[in-house]
Amino acid sequence: MLKIYGWKRSRTIRCLWVLQELGLEYEHIALNPNLGETRTAEYLALNPSGKIPTLVENDFVLTETIAINAYLASGHPGVLWPREPRAVAALNQWTSWAVTELEPAVVAVFREGRRAPEQIDRARVEAWKADIAKMLGDVLEPHLARHTYVLPGEDFTLADLNLAALVGNVKSFNLLPNEMQHTERWLQRCLARPAWQRIQDPA
Repeated sequence: MLKIYGWKRSRTIRCLWVLQELGLEYEHIALNPNLGETRTAEYLALNPSGKIPTLVENDFVLTETIAINAYLASGHPGVLWPREPRAVAALNQWTSWAVTELEPAVVAVFREGRRAPEQIDRARVEAWKADIAKMLGDVLEPHLARHTYVLPGEDFTLADLNLAALVGNVKSFNLLPNEMQHTERWLQRCLARPAWQRIQDPA
């Protein structure tokens, strides 16, 4: 059986979403890094970085959410993973954009917000917010004005899942501009999916 290590209040939730979409049986080991649960000798033997998530399938161990999701989805092509090479390339393009362009600014705002109020650099936060709004406004919003989902063909794929998990954080941090109506509607379509709803239990 597949095992996925990591708690839901992390990028692990992306992997749990894929597992649910694919209807795979798995065991979820909910490790809380804030309690030192990712620094045990047992876990470090699986993932020496002490980070989450980690996927284990028999003797195969895989880390990093994007790699895990690609492994799971590509093993079941036609559901989340398209069969055409160009569609796969587009999927990888959007996923790369999400994690290399959009995500760093989102994470920066989140981490700065965890500092004591008097230590928060308001100017940097506003600059990151402006970057996020520009990336969404220049790239994602006009694309979704022409498409129901991210890839041509109007099907929900791993590109939507990887991106929606991140844009959901953008919205929860109040960083999604009001004028992003196409992005908002796309996000609601993604988050309304039964697979996402099934993993919303806080446990």
